[in-house]
Amino acid sequence: MTKSFDKKLEQLQLQHSIYNILNDDNGVSSHFDYHVNIMSDEETIRLNLLTYNNKHKEYMLFHTVFGTSSIDCLTKMLAYIESKNNSAENSYTITWTKSGENNTYKSYFIATSKEEAISKFLHEKNSEDYSYTIELNPVS
Repeated sequence: MTKSFDKKLEQLQLQHSIYNILNDDNGVSSHFDYHVNIMSDEETIRLNLLTYNNKHKEYMLFHTVFGTSSIDCLTKMLAYIESKNNSAENSYTITWTKSGENNTYKSYFIATSKEEAISKFLHEKNSEDYSYTIELNPVS
């Protein structure tokens, strides 16, 4: 087996693990959006983990990590997902409706602030297309 094949297999296995965790947790699919970060000599890859919910037909940003390779990013993402104690982060609920539609949905976000939660919700979207409210969930 070649080294590049081993790395591709490792990448696919990490993506599969992440997909399974998020799908088992809340029924969403996971999508891996890689970008080259040309402004850094050290963390040259940015990974945006997007989730897609078939119930409301929307995607949202789950989390972003930076690393030296796709495998480095995926390893960091998996560690983030598996860590149960993200003490600097809070849980938020965004209740939202898309313009022109009648259905109201609730989406849940882990973020350091309301602004970050809203940014994850509106990732690559036109904010004018959505009406929403946000609330901090109680700590259990």
